[in-house]
Amino acid sequence: MSDLVLIEKHENHAVLTLNRPDKRNAVNIELADAIIAALTELEEVPVIVVTGAGDRAFCAGVDLKERKRTWSTSLGVARGQYWVDVNEAIRKHPSVFIAAVNGFALGGGLTLVNNCELAVAADSATFGMPELSFGVFPGLAGPTTMRRILPKHAAQMIFTAQRIDAQTALRWGIINEVVEPQRLLQRANELAAAVGQWSNITLGFAKRAYRELTEKGWADGIDYANHITSLIVAQRTLHPSEGASS
Repeated sequence: MSDLVLIEKHENHAVLTLNRPDKRNAVNIELADAIIAALTELEEVPVIVVTGAGDRAFCAGVDLKERKRTWSTSLGVARGQYWVDVNEAIRKHPSVFIAAVNGFALGGGLTLVNNCELAVAADSATFGMPELSFGVFPGLAGPTTMRRILPKHAAQMIFTAQRIDAQTALRWGIINEVVEPQRLLQRANELAAAVGQWSNITLGFAKRAYRELTEKGWADGIDYANHITSLIVAQRTLHPSEGASS
């Protein structure tokens, strides 16, 4: 495993740390590839906590030098979409993801928070979409944040390009909890242990349902949830060793 990603395994969850603190944990192609490799290694782990190395940045988003290089040659296709590929891998991964936001989460870093099912932040953390100040639109953080918060709040973040603090992110629904910095990983691990006690089969299907149900209306949502429940029962019948908890 690349030293760009650190993995710490616990009984029923793992902590995945983005390890480019000198670059504010900005994601280049090498880090993106390391994350995807780590996710492959952790397919049997029910819960993954994601955090950033150091105490300054959770993730500063896409490395601007990398984006300039890849977009100048491919116009945002192929490897120019490497951060999209990582977030899609997280979306399709069977594990439940918990963001432990230890510093600022900007642009693609905010996208990563949005893409985790749960998020805990240190009270010193900040969140933002600075893309308009670079002359571009927040192509990932914009749409993913608009799915999480009210339109006026999203507009404030997009058009001012200013950061919001952790308490504002909590009020707006971007994160679940705010804790003191020294308690961040402890609290994230507590949540991970609480979620990770359930069977891998149940969690995997529950994550799938959680993602899909946001796209469905009332009746279709109930039908879909019943379908997922049937699939869980069928899989648990085939794998009786997977009890109510791992």
